[in-house]
Amino acid sequence: MKEAEDMGKRINATFYAHSKFVYTRKEGFRVVYDPDGYLYSDGTYRTKMLPEDLPEWFVEGRVYKHHGYVSAKGVKHLVYIPNYFVDYHMYKDDALYISYNERIERRNTHSMFDWEGYDHLIWGNMIVRFVEAAEKYSGYDVTDIRVELERKKEWYFENNPGEAALYRG
Repeated sequence: MKEAEDMGKRINATFYAHSKFVYTRKEGFRVVYDPDGYLYSDGTYRTKMLPEDLPEWFVEGRVYKHHGYVSAKGVKHLVYIPNYFVDYHMYKDDALYISYNERIERRNTHSMFDWEGYDHLIWGNMIVRFVEAAEKYSGYDVTDIRVELERKKEWYFENNPGEAALYRG
């Protein structure tokens, strides 16, 4: 990935996807890919950008059921929610809420999904890569999130001792 300024491309979104969802009465929902490989900003609007045009601060992964990229630059607040109820994947069912503008706040319920003020929500192993990138490109203090990620890893290995050998070699 390149620096955006070097390419003359305008980065207007914090999320770009390889595909978008389209709904028609005849076909219902279907996934559409651009025939030239261009990305969709916000998973909706066709751009003239290819994946290699994105700056290095975009983190690749599965986002909103799409293969896409989320910006780790300009992050103002992160909230990491580990899932300690499912023990067959290390981070798969964990969530990371991302905000570029305001503080993320919990609403009045206890659901892990009841937050407001966030711009994106990512899951799984992408969380680890995004946290590292947010520290590097936004200067975001990820100390508390790293502690919780390590706590989750220890819990996972306690509950899946056979998996520990695979991860630790």
